[in-house]
Amino acid sequence: MAPEQNPSPVTAEALLRRLGLTGKFTGFQSAICLVEKVVEDPTNLKLVTKRLYPETAAQLGITPSALERSVRTLVQVCWNRGDRKYLDLVAGFHLTERPSNTEFIDILANYLRKAV
Repeated sequence: MAPEQNPSPVTAEALLRRLGLTGKFTGFQSAICLVEKVVEDPTNLKLVTKRLYPETAAQLGITPSALERSVRTLVQVCWNRGDRKYLDLVAGFHLTERPSNTEFIDILANYLRKAV
């Protein structure tokens, strides 16, 4: 008998791609980093603008405001052109309005924590 194959783990990048987003967007890499940091430590959501954005921006060599703006654009693209049904599935409920950056990061991080 052949050994059972484990499905590949869901990553922040794979999740964003499944939502219809690609690396062509400036905020793509930023969102991956932000989601991964929140998966590692959910308390990062409590200090998004004071700690999470500045630390991530420094790591990526951009300003916190550029990071926030690029992620906001990514969320908007996801909302307007992405797979909304899959976003609802990831969120665990039907979204009636575009999530904020923090809500989007929280939704993805929560989904990834459950997927592990």
